Amino acid sequence: MNRRAFGKNAFHTALMLSAPGWLPALARAAHPSGPGGFPDKPLRAVVPYPAGGVVDVTLRPAIDRMSLDLPQRVVVENRPGADGRIAIEYATRAPADGYTILGVAPVLAVAQTLYPHSGIRVQSFRAIGAVAAVPSVFVVHESLPVKTLREFAAWAKARPGEVNVPVPGNGSSLHLAQELFFESTGIRVNNVGYKGQPPSVPDLAAGQLQFALLSQNLALPMIQAKKLRPLAVNAARRTRSLPDVPTIAEAGFPDTLVQSWYGLAVHAATPAPIVDYLGATLQSAMATPDVRSRLAALDAEILALDGKHFDALIQSESARWAALIKARNIKAES
Repeated sequence: MNRRAFGKNAFHTALMLSAPGWLPALARAAHPSGPGGFPDKPLRAVVPYPAGGVVDVTLRPAIDRMSLDLPQRVVVENRPGADGRIAIEYATRAPADGYTILGVAPVLAVAQTLYPHSGIRVQSFRAIGAVAAVPSVFVVHESLPVKTLREFAAWAKARPGEVNVPVPGNGSSLHLAQELFFESTGIRVNNVGYKGQPPSVPDLAAGQLQFALLSQNLALPMIQAKKLRPLAVNAARRTRSLPDVPTIAEAGFPDTLVQSWYGLAVHAATPAPIVDYLGATLQSAMATPDVRSRLAALDAEILALDGKHFDALIQSESARWAALIKARNIKAES
């Protein structure tokens, strides 16, 4: 993780590292315990993707603040693999006591449809709140004779099956967002499988792939190098890093907006008072300048939804993606 990217938090980090070892414990002592003395031991936040990745970096500002505000620290455990299912299944089996927090990504809304035999169900978890959504950007190779997303749609539709597009893992939010765009426009493409986004970027820059939806932070270097041309950001508003690039709605496709949202949840059987206590702690963390500045440095859209509203979002996304997966005949990778 690049700590410099967090701006104002660098001073806070340096201060904590140079302070006496008892300072974090003293800070925690100022925060009251929750119901029944909860928590009386460290908590763990299980993140389904590697340290330093988009999900990890987006969730850590809130988790770090909760770790400071709670009477006990929160330890991040990265458990990547199987498109996020390893961490979700681990959290499903954990005791329903609030000590295991799941870092939630869109895969939770997709897994029960794409992997019906996995045992993963949205109903197995209860959200404590959303943190943020990170922007992605539709790009084409710079050699393509298109300047807008509408121009690309017309150009690609006239060349069915000829446009090579990367698939960064079946059922990922970026894959499904691409499929939603293709479904809405009637475009037929040639999907090329990759294990994640990064391996596809050199092929995009070389022109072997002509179109993709990439995380903005991953696409930016190639956009700045004039190897890729941005057509639209898949976000609710324009981003600070690409202020001249229209949103997907401004580009003419408002119904294909897809947000890569991230948040936190616990086992559905966790006692309600503990869920409420963790939710209140998260909401308090999301209101701090430290967390908001770190997320702003990522160009992330702060969501700060409470547990009830985040649960509703996950449920609605699950239904949305189930319909698309069926319509596009998307299959799980073996």
